[in-house]
Amino acid sequence: MSEQEEQSEDLPEEAHGATSKRRHHRNRRVNAMEYWQKGVIDDTPSKERWTREFKDPRLKNIKHPIDNLPEGLQVQGLVVEVHRRTCVVRLALGVSVVARYRATVIDELGEFPAVGDQVTLGRAEAEAEYMLLRVLPRKSALTRPGPKDRINQQLTQAANVDQVVIVASVAQPPFNYGFADRFLLAASWSNLPMIMVLNKMDLVEELPENAKDFLTLVDQCIPISAQSGEGIEQLSAALAGKVSVFSGQSGVGKSTLINRLVPSALLRIGDVRIKDGKGRHTTTSASLFDLPDGGMVIDTPGIRALGLLNLDPQDLARCFPGFFPDGQFNCRFNDCMHQDEPGCAVHEAIEAGRLPAARWQSYMRILESGD
Repeated sequence: MSEQEEQSEDLPEEAHGATSKRRHHRNRRVNAMEYWQKGVIDDTPSKERWTREFKDPRLKNIKHPIDNLPEGLQVQGLVVEVHRRTCVVRLALGVSVVARYRATVIDELGEFPAVGDQVTLGRAEAEAEYMLLRVLPRKSALTRPGPKDRINQQLTQAANVDQVVIVASVAQPPFNYGFADRFLLAASWSNLPMIMVLNKMDLVEELPENAKDFLTLVDQCIPISAQSGEGIEQLSAALAGKVSVFSGQSGVGKSTLINRLVPSALLRIGDVRIKDGKGRHTTTSASLFDLPDGGMVIDTPGIRALGLLNLDPQDLARCFPGFFPDGQFNCRFNDCMHQDEPGCAVHEAIEAGRLPAARWQSYMRILESGD
């Protein structure tokens, strides 16, 4: 008797049964390939998973009952809030439910669901919790880089939006030229029109000079005062019937403004820190609100910096807002980076007074920052 046979005899009866089953399933795989080669089977058999779940389909349904849910038990909705592992989804007739999403959904999407996403939900039983089954294709998105340890990971701040509204303040904190440029670039890169809202006009007599540089660069500029109500009607008209994502640095009055536009929002409002003039974070997660006159507003958390994702330096040199108003890159060299190259159209425009030097300085800060 061979050593292998002796070891086989020493095995318990259950082990012999398991070995027999493995041989049986291995033979089934071989037979299927032989049948295909002989023409018995028309198409090449797909790779079969001979796991316990597929040996007994009932076990798979018990383990993941939601995976095989009939279409009649699936519903579609709109994501209005996103939290860790759960999101709030608005269904038909305005009913909102909490849905849980598994890692498989994130793997398919490549990131977390975002406010504004259209999604499909399902649940196996009437009283069971809803599960997010899939995220439907997005028509547009406002994105930004991930955290420092995953800087190249794209994070979607809002999905399926019609326009980007950047809220900036003209004082307390002062207008941030570079931050406005980054948002303008992000909107342009996403092919989204941009409205610039200049808040706290009650604190100044006129627009700051550096803010005036953006009047011809954005699609619309609306000076307002969220405290006094100045300019609110003009802004409401620009938002009516559209899905608008609001973004801005902390402390610029974004939450106060949304409370005026959507009285039912009741967002928390924080003061600007005295020691450094920076805002306090009051919005901690993106949320969606319905406007009284139609349309929706997606409020995103205030952020103090905005990087530019996957923007090649050469692309930045060609698409930086204000450099080429007619869209024609007319520098002498096609790879001109607008630094000290001869025949640079950007430097010629600055010397002729057609382009503010602040535009080039902002471009260089973004170029040198590498994000």
